[in-house]
Amino acid sequence: MSSPKDPGRAFRLNLKNLRELRSMTQAEMGARAGIAPASISHFETGQRTPSLDTLIKLADALRVSVDTLLGRAPVENYAHVDPVFVQASLADVQTLETVRRVTAAILADAKDSR
Repeated sequence: MSSPKDPGRAFRLNLKNLRELRSMTQAEMGARAGIAPASISHFETGQRTPSLDTLIKLADALRVSVDTLLGRAPVENYAHVDPVFVQASLADVQTLETVRRVTAAILADAKDSR
């Protein structure tokens, strides 16, 4: 991860690394974020800096926090986490409770079948 003294570089590297970790092309990333694929390229090369709204769209498309994208939280925290769990962690309270109940039922069933 880049030095906190260079948040622009950290952002560019994290954007590219996380996009590649998710096996997304720049076009797929752009489609997920609702922005032009050329913009993804410009952000990764440092030709442009995203607006706050675009930064949030990029983080949501990658299913990471804005802090992770900016290099303020370790990217490694997301390297081994299934994107389904990252997405679930961003869900509303009702969805989280449903996920918790379903997970508990699955784990209880697995324990009973041992």
